[in-house]
Amino acid sequence: MGTDGMNERITLIENEYAILWHYPDLGIVHHKFLQPISDEAFRNVLMTGLKVLREHKAQKWLSDDRDNSILPPEDSAWSQEYWLPRALDTDWRYWAVLPPTKARGRVNMERLTGYVDEQRKVRIESFTDPDEAWQWLLRQGVEGSPADG
Repeated sequence: MGTDGMNERITLIENEYAILWHYPDLGIVHHKFLQPISDEAFRNVLMTGLKVLREHKAQKWLSDDRDNSILPPEDSAWSQEYWLPRALDTDWRYWAVLPPTKARGRVNMERLTGYVDEQRKVRIESFTDPDEAWQWLLRQGVEGSPADG
């Protein structure tokens, strides 16, 4: 390990609804929803993350949605029909998901991850522990790890 053991972390968004970070050295986009999120705040997080996927060729995304709830139907449709095809057209390959803790909120996340899984471009794992999710992401794409695109 180098002297920058924590790696550089850039905060791209920080507001009452969400925080979005980019770890350029690790190729990781990481969002954490702080409360139920929707509309412009939700779309801004995903579009800013998409910009990182495109411009920095990030391959990994950690979604911490534990404090989110069910998305309004228009946000759910937008994420699947508008955002997702664009995200799948990047170098994104690994997605660690911390789904909403409330069952109602998990519905949207399960639908979206199921659709992504069908595309067979992104490897997805769900976690309840953020440290386990982070460690899994770090192992992906590393020579000698069990990762396959």
